Amino acid sequence: MDDRDYVKLKPELMGFRYVGTVPQEARPLLTRAYEDLKRTMGAGWDAQIAAKEICWMNLWQEDEEGDMMELSDKALARELHAWCETAAGQFAEQGAIMDGYGFVVNPVGSKPQVWHVDYTTDAAAIWIPLTQFTDRNATQFITLPESTPEEALEKVASNVDNVDVEALARSVDHFQVHQIVAKPMSVLYMGRGTIHRGISNSGDDNRISFYISLHFIRDYAVYPYYADERSEQAVVNFND
Repeated sequence: MDDRDYVKLKPELMGFRYVGTVPQEARPLLTRAYEDLKRTMGAGWDAQIAAKEICWMNLWQEDEEGDMMELSDKALARELHAWCETAAGQFAEQGAIMDGYGFVVNPVGSKPQVWHVDYTTDAAAIWIPLTQFTDRNATQFITLPESTPEEALEKVASNVDNVDVEALARSVDHFQVHQIVAKPMSVLYMGRGTIHRGISNSGDDNRISFYISLHFIRDYAVYPYYADERSEQAVVNFND
């Protein structure tokens, strides 16, 4: 498929769907990686949770730009990377390119995110809860009717970091706001271009998830929006 075919937002591809569970033999790998990261961060972990902001702990990124953490156990890091490559091939759409993975934490009492699309219009992701996703902590997402006007989709594409949902609502007869609730070690696929946000965590426990981010365009010279910036601005720099 030509790269240009992945540029435009397609309502029928948006949303989350359940695609399976992490195999039993791989579950300790994710748990060990999470525990290693917490040990590596030390007091930084506690400080980040205390800030009450949804935060990303990137362990690997394809473009090696932005902020990344490193696991102290290098053998574990290699094993995790190999598993993520396998998972991307197993759970994502055909043609998906893995461009990053790590953990996302939604601390108790967090601030809600703005509605956004991750990175670019062709971005997708695999989400794996390590703790229960509930109606009090889980991601919300929007699905649009296939009749959504091209102009409305272009407005979303032109500012993926902060989607104007009020303007979007005026452009369509309706859209639906959903929430994904799931058990730990479920595998959830977030389709290309999904408009979503993390909500304030009003539950009793910090929500922990593992993610694998994906894209489909190989040459971003064809991308008409922000071809030079594929890293999310909200990524936390733990090296400051």
